[in-house]
Amino acid sequence: MIKELVFVVLSLIIGFIVSFIAIPVIIRISRYKGLTDKPDEKRKIHKKSIPNLGGVGVFCGFAVSCGIAINNYIPEYFTVMTASLIILFFIGIKDDILVIDWKKKLAGQIIAAGLIVFIGGVYIPGLDGLFSINSFPHYTGMLFSVFTIIIITNAFNLIDGVDGLAGTLSVIACSVFGVWFLIGGHFSEAIILFSLTGTLAAFLFFNFEPAKIFLGDTGALMIGFILSVSAFRLMQLNNNTEHVSLASPAIFTFSVMIIPLLDTLRVIIIRIVRGRSPLKPDSNHVHHFLIEKGFRHRDIVILLTSFSLLITFLSVVINSWEPHLYISVVMLTGLAIFPAAGGIMLILKSHRVKKSTNFTFDPKNAPEFLLWAENPDSGNGNGNHLKRKETASKESVETDYD
Repeated sequence: MIKELVFVVLSLIIGFIVSFIAIPVIIRISRYKGLTDKPDEKRKIHKKSIPNLGGVGVFCGFAVSCGIAINNYIPEYFTVMTASLIILFFIGIKDDILVIDWKKKLAGQIIAAGLIVFIGGVYIPGLDGLFSINSFPHYTGMLFSVFTIIIITNAFNLIDGVDGLAGTLSVIACSVFGVWFLIGGHFSEAIILFSLTGTLAAFLFFNFEPAKIFLGDTGALMIGFILSVSAFRLMQLNNNTEHVSLASPAIFTFSVMIIPLLDTLRVIIIRIVRGRSPLKPDSNHVHHFLIEKGFRHRDIVILLTSFSLLITFLSVVINSWEPHLYISVVMLTGLAIFPAAGGIMLILKSHRVKKSTNFTFDPKNAPEFLLWAENPDSGNGNGNHLKRKETASKESVETDYD
């Protein structure tokens, strides 16, 4: 156990160091070559051109860290997962630099997901009785798994609209899954996740407001894919795991990633209801809503991170509940972000109004006419305020001559 723990910690440290060194270099090269994400007046929130190849640094840190630390614990699906990540890497970097047609982008994601599911054998075994589905027929489960990987992968891409948000939510998800695998004795998965955690922790130093670099599609697609694979492995290994076995692993994994997943599902439903294509981008995401309410980037990260941690903790506590009640509580708590945000902003605005109207009168800095109004005797024309002024002048003159 000590040896395995050393490799897990090593993966975390190496990932952080490599990424922390690589990202400043990528920032300089990106600026020199003009490889930046330029602002527009439609959906993009940033005000100036920002390098968007942060995913390259994340990929480098993850590849080096995982390649070194996982050497003695290589899982059967690792080679296939690596091939899928390389496909997503090239799709992402092309989209970040040149912009790729959405059909080609989707086709690449389907290929990457198909490889890990059909060849790597990583898929969703069942839904723990949710919608009366305990286990899937073999190929039905595999097709559903491919679809789910695409949803999760794009969810983390779509939530990447505010400085530090996608990275912070990803660190939380990686850490929660990583700890579960570590306690359960599944060290291969733990090393993969802590390699990514260390890499993302370094990336966040350069991505918090004001961001020096963005994650880009290169990083977001990679993160979403690794987390979807990790979620599927948790479901597959749950029944053979002691100490941390879950009654409803499928709902638990959804809970850990609820902010990006619920936001994506909500936006897709809104688009369909309005008769628009679910693939057409808009400004209905949760971070757009919060910015319109007056939240700053850091406020949004703190609020959504707090909800993510709250829901994860709640999910651990109520994991043994009946699946439909369990998922209902989780989703309602997630949707509570919207009224909570409105309430917080109302409190902040009322506090600012009270603060702006609560001032003290300082006679030293006040105009003369206010001093006259302040002295009740000055209103009868006896000129007391002038006498005070003349007395002060005489004292100053005497002082000067002395």
